[in-house]
Amino acid sequence: METTTLTAGGIVCGGCAKAVKAAVSAVPGVSGVQVEVADKRVTVTHDERVTRSVIEDTLKRAGFQPA
Repeated sequence: METTTLTAGGIVCGGCAKAVKAAVSAVPGVSGVQVEVADKRVTVTHDERVTRSVIEDTLKRAGFQPA
């Protein structure tokens, strides 16, 4: 398993965190998602099929701005 951590603009509340978790968890190969609202940090545990760009694209489609 691998872990990727990135920040995502637009995460401002628990509802945002829930939306991020739902969107990223739906990606095949993702086994866990943690969201820190205060830091706008998203940590994803995944297998080798999931790249950083896949996570970023998923966040963009969910309405957040990955950094």
